[in-house]
Amino acid sequence: MTDFYGPLAFCYDRLMAEVDYDAWADFYEKCFKKYALSPVQSVTDIGCGTGNLTLPLARRGYAMTGLDLSEEMLSLAAHKAGSEGARVLFLAQNMTSFDTGAPADAVICGFDGVNYLLSSDEVTACFCSVYENLKENGLFIFDLSTPYKYENVLGNQVYTYEYDDLFVCWQNCYHEKSGFCDFLLTFFRKDKNGLWHRSEEAQRQRRYAERTVRTLLDKAGFDLLETCEDIAFSPVSKTGEREFFIARKKG
Repeated sequence: MTDFYGPLAFCYDRLMAEVDYDAWADFYEKCFKKYALSPVQSVTDIGCGTGNLTLPLARRGYAMTGLDLSEEMLSLAAHKAGSEGARVLFLAQNMTSFDTGAPADAVICGFDGVNYLLSSDEVTACFCSVYENLKENGLFIFDLSTPYKYENVLGNQVYTYEYDDLFVCWQNCYHEKSGFCDFLLTFFRKDKNGLWHRSEEAQRQRRYAERTVRTLLDKAGFDLLETCEDIAFSPVSKTGEREFFIARKKG
């Protein structure tokens, strides 16, 4: 897994401003109530970024741990948590090999974090680390961008985001044969003196078929309980852009 999210960290929340994080928190809570064999009290959010899923769940009373590879993202998350008095443990660790110190009742990974793992071996390592950091019968809930999304939405597209003090150009290059999708993000940021500064960041994701994910979950010791394509629990369709996996650690 590549160390990224340096230049992106400072504007990530602005680019994601339209996401209803409370609705996502509602989704996780519904999963807990539907599938947990005992009350969920502790949750680990891997790939937590700036804490946009971690904090809504902390506000609801869950003992939260947020884990991410990017120290820049974690710094912003910790600042937000401190400003509202939320007690969250943030750890700078790789999701392919992590140790939170205490197993949780549930582990979540939102917004296609698993797609940043670039091989089946890395995904397996991640799933095994999740297994080791879960209590008996603990839940693992994550989502992936679908093959349809890479082929028909991201593809070889260019997206731009423009603000008074920020301009972002996001270029995609999708390699259908390998399943890799390369992102080049170019940032132009205006400082307090009116001067513009340019920076770039390269990222890579990989497409995974549902059958592959099912196999890797089983190999790591999980029972797959349900899949859906959105936080409304809609059935997976051929044109869905996201697929959620709800799994339980085998007893």
